[in-house]
Amino acid sequence: MAGRHTCDAPPVEGGRWPVSTVFRPPLDSPISRRLDELTAEAAEVAGPRTGLAPTADRQTGSGPAGHWQTGQRGSAHFTIRALEKYRAAVAVNEPVIQRYASALRRTSAQIGALTFELTGLTLTQGTVMACARPLDDQADRFMDLYAEELGADAWYERDHYFRRDIWYVNLLHFTTTIPDPAALIDWVAARRHRTFGQVTVDTAEVVRFRLVDGPRPHMRPEVLAVAPLRQVMDRSAR
Repeated sequence: MAGRHTCDAPPVEGGRWPVSTVFRPPLDSPISRRLDELTAEAAEVAGPRTGLAPTADRQTGSGPAGHWQTGQRGSAHFTIRALEKYRAAVAVNEPVIQRYASALRRTSAQIGALTFELTGLTLTQGTVMACARPLDDQADRFMDLYAEELGADAWYERDHYFRRDIWYVNLLHFTTTIPDPAALIDWVAARRHRTFGQVTVDTAEVVRFRLVDGPRPHMRPEVLAVAPLRQVMDRSAR
C-alpha cells in the first residue's frame, strides 16, 4: 500500500464530489455513533495529522493535511447515485435540482424504510470503507427505480460508470501520506469480518458536498431536498 494509495483533494469544477442522492444513518442511532468512533480510530491509525495546515494549498490540496473523516456523525452516508460533475455554485431552486428532487420523491413513495447491516471494514485504493448488506432487495430496487424516474437526468452514472452493485459507507478518504501503511492494513484486517450492527433509513436526500476544515476535516453533505420513504402501516394497528 505504501506509495500506492490515491489522495483526494479539494473539489474543482467538473471533478469529484458532485450533487448526489444519499441515505444517511439517523444522527442518534447506535450505528451513527459507532461509525463515528471507527472513523476517529481509522484517522488516528492512518494519521497522525489532522486539519488543513496553514501551508497547504486549499485549491490543489498540496501540502500536509489530515485525511477526510467522511464517516463521522452527520457526514456518513450510503451513496445512491451521483448526478452530475462537481459545481461550486448550486442553488436549491435550479430546475435540474428540482427535477432530481421530484424524481426522488416519486421513488421514495414506492419503497418503504430500508435496513442495512454493517458487515466489516475493507481498504480501497483511496478509502477505508465499511461494507453494508441490505436485508432485502428493496435498496437495489430503490436505486433502479430512481434511475428510471430520473430519465435523461440519470446521464452521469449511466454514461460514465456502471450500475452500483455494492452498498457501503466510506469512513476515511485519504488526502496525504500514510506514515505506517502496515499498521492501517492490520487495523482494517482485524475488523474485516466484524459485524457492527444494523441501521434503518427512512429518508433519502439530494445533497451537495462542501469541504469543512478543522480537527476532523471532511466533505460535509448539505441537504438540497428530502424525500421520506413510503410509510408502511403497522399491521397491529389495523
